[in-house]
Amino acid sequence: MVMLENAHGLRAEIAQRGAALAGMWVPDRDGQFADVVLGHAEQSQRTSGRSFFGASIGRVAGRISTAGFVLDGQHHRLDSIDGLTAHHGGPDGFDARDWQWLGVRRDRARLQLVSPHGDQGFPGALTVTVDYRLDDTDTLHVDYAATCDRPTVVNLTHHPFWNLAGEGAGVVDAHLLTLPASHMVALGAALTPTGQRPEVAASAFDFRRARAIGHALSAAGDAQLQVAGGLDHYWILDAPADAGVRPAARLHEPHSGRVLDVLSDQPGVQVYSGNFLDGSLQGASGRPYHARAALCIEPQAYPDAMNQPAFPDITLQPGAVYRNRIRYRFSKDTQ
Repeated sequence: MVMLENAHGLRAEIAQRGAALAGMWVPDRDGQFADVVLGHAEQSQRTSGRSFFGASIGRVAGRISTAGFVLDGQHHRLDSIDGLTAHHGGPDGFDARDWQWLGVRRDRARLQLVSPHGDQGFPGALTVTVDYRLDDTDTLHVDYAATCDRPTVVNLTHHPFWNLAGEGAGVVDAHLLTLPASHMVALGAALTPTGQRPEVAASAFDFRRARAIGHALSAAGDAQLQVAGGLDHYWILDAPADAGVRPAARLHEPHSGRVLDVLSDQPGVQVYSGNFLDGSLQGASGRPYHARAALCIEPQAYPDAMNQPAFPDITLQPGAVYRNRIRYRFSKDTQ
């Protein structure tokens, strides 16, 4: 583990397994610090299973329909648990690997992973780096870069489980979420995209103005909420990706006053309300994590893009550099 710290006392703990954000200590409006990401009480828990807590996800985040895809006329069969859907890079995704430390300083750390040709069924050798930096504007920078030796597909993301009331503080229903997104990606029964991109207006998925997560999830009759058991969907940001790093989400916890702004250069974000947390995992607080114990906001490209002709391409060519730039900016409300 490596601990980063800034001049205001914010701390970010980085784990080698999964190049993960294992802890993030942030003050509330009264200056009291708390860890605001779900994590493991013991390091052995991180290596004994896949929780995805704070991890770097790849080679392709999310679910891939048919557990395969065609690239340049060749079909690639991907490793999966059920043979039907590949998830978060396969059974041995990047979150389950020990990354190599390339450099560590008080406020920053760099890690690298080399994924060989054929890894989990993906073509081409891929070299990935992630740079963490905690600056004195109370912003945690997470920057991914990747290169390949032959055409492949890449869609990395970062997977912290946020609870701004503090890790283990209970459900996030009272958190206020804002997403500058007028459209989302609809899901089918296997939680893979249908290809449809409906408007969010007048639905449970309209977060264009700050809205309590619990209020949105109370729309029991919404078919998309029923399919996923909560939020597990992709929102398409209104500002185009070529605008660079721009606002992607805001999360506000009214009791503590903590505010998290997520900025990204990706076309959208996957938002997940911890639907599959079942109480079997316990964090540093010793409390079990149940559904809705946190919210994930995962900047990335469109899900299942290689199997959805209408979605933007995620192919990476030799000589090109894949990038995903994420900013987590912490502040406090003025109440």
